[in-house]
Amino acid sequence: MKVMLVDDEPIVIEHIKGLIPWEACGYEMIATATNGKSALRICEEKRPEIVIVDIRMPVMDGVQLIRAVSEKQLGILFIVLSAYEDFSVARQVISLGGVSSYLIKHEIDSHKLLQELNKAKATWELEKKQQRMMQNDMIKDLVTGIELKPSSNIDGMKPPFGLALIQKDAPFSTDHLTNVHTEPAHAAKWIMEITKHCAANEHWKLLGEFQTHGAQIVLLFAQRNKAACVLHSELQTLLQSAQQHLFGEFNRTFSVFYTYGGHDPTSLPASFQQVVEAARHTIFCGREALLCVNGLPLSVESTPPAARHIRFDALHESLEQQDVAMMEKAVKELFSRIRKPKWDLRGLYDTIGGLTNVIQEPAAQFGRMDTDIFDVKLYDPVYQMDELIERFIQHLRERLTSMNEIGPLSGKMQRALRYIHEHYHEEISIDDVSYAIGISPSYLHQLFKKEMDRTFLDYVTEHRIQQAKRILRQEDAKITDVAARIGYRSPQHFTQVFKKVTGLLPHQYREAGSRL
Repeated sequence: MKVMLVDDEPIVIEHIKGLIPWEACGYEMIATATNGKSALRICEEKRPEIVIVDIRMPVMDGVQLIRAVSEKQLGILFIVLSAYEDFSVARQVISLGGVSSYLIKHEIDSHKLLQELNKAKATWELEKKQQRMMQNDMIKDLVTGIELKPSSNIDGMKPPFGLALIQKDAPFSTDHLTNVHTEPAHAAKWIMEITKHCAANEHWKLLGEFQTHGAQIVLLFAQRNKAACVLHSELQTLLQSAQQHLFGEFNRTFSVFYTYGGHDPTSLPASFQQVVEAARHTIFCGREALLCVNGLPLSVESTPPAARHIRFDALHESLEQQDVAMMEKAVKELFSRIRKPKWDLRGLYDTIGGLTNVIQEPAAQFGRMDTDIFDVKLYDPVYQMDELIERFIQHLRERLTSMNEIGPLSGKMQRALRYIHEHYHEEISIDDVSYAIGISPSYLHQLFKKEMDRTFLDYVTEHRIQQAKRILRQEDAKITDVAARIGYRSPQHFTQVFKKVTGLLPHQYREAGSRL
């Protein structure tokens, strides 16, 4: 912490300078002065945090210096010195504000000086923290569009601006349209590291930062040197450095999306929406992205999802002909259409839904359970488009292999499985299913043993637990609700069955997935 000493007696200055080992105690004596006028100039140039000042000095005394610094809002705390126990002067000085303590010169020793310095330091840091929090709140309101004009209390709010969004990379899942990966507790630590890392950059000043509804951090910068032509490359270098710093501190990868060059504060909400939208498209750019959103091929949603129609004719034909090469080409063409000329996120999810149906439709015919191809407990996590394409191709290859190796189930068994899939959330029994498809319970029991190599109850249980795993991964539902939604009246019974099938309690399964 930077300290300046002001006294018209050089002997007093030397005495106080020698009382404590300044650097060892966490302080830096940056300057001394013998009058208030020269001290004011130094305060403006070097910005000390604490000034130890004598009251009675020539040219400009201590009271005048404190008043001038207060008017200029330099954010300095004063420790006032006096040779006399003049309490009327003490009251006058303290009433000015910005004064931490009033000391009598002949009473000062090393212990007293260090005590008052630490007291001033704690007060200064608390005030700065409170000011930073207030500024961050004002910046959040401005950037998100709650306030349309910047407050005059936002320090350094001068264009041009840079706006960045940083988020932890998370595996792709089909619920990303509505569910943002959240880690609010961790995000507070990430913010602390980012602000420390960006504070001393010579080109861009970090005006403030805030956390969004998830593990996303938004940073607002202003260009420091208005005379220099600082291009976006300096901002990119700073953000890349922060990205690497976060990885080094937390051993996790982060992606960064930013804009730069804005001159109108009222345009910040539009820039904010740009970086938020870009962050939703991470599957198109992969992990550890560092991208300026101004040039990204983001699409504007104009067609309602219900009006979209994606054709899978070539894929169906390849499966009918059992042609692997033709199937791979069809899948790649489907994804190519949603990457160019624009990134089509809605089209991506529609394509994924259609491909998933193609994969799952024949599952019942071969006695296979539906699986979530993005289940990180079963498969490697997917972070980018090429990995996503390969995941679908892999599962379609497996379906072709299954079609060749295993004969389809009988029509009766297919109808039984279809009924289970439609009514698993109800209290169904083998009697209910056999009645629905028109055969006896004993015959259906034999069909399960013969064609499925498992009992009716085993199959229903497996299907219910599969659905429970999907809910636990994608939603923050209570265990009681999960149990009810998959057909268990008793949450305790559901918990016991889940543990028997998976080896984990439901909350352990959810926590294990959230750490991936």
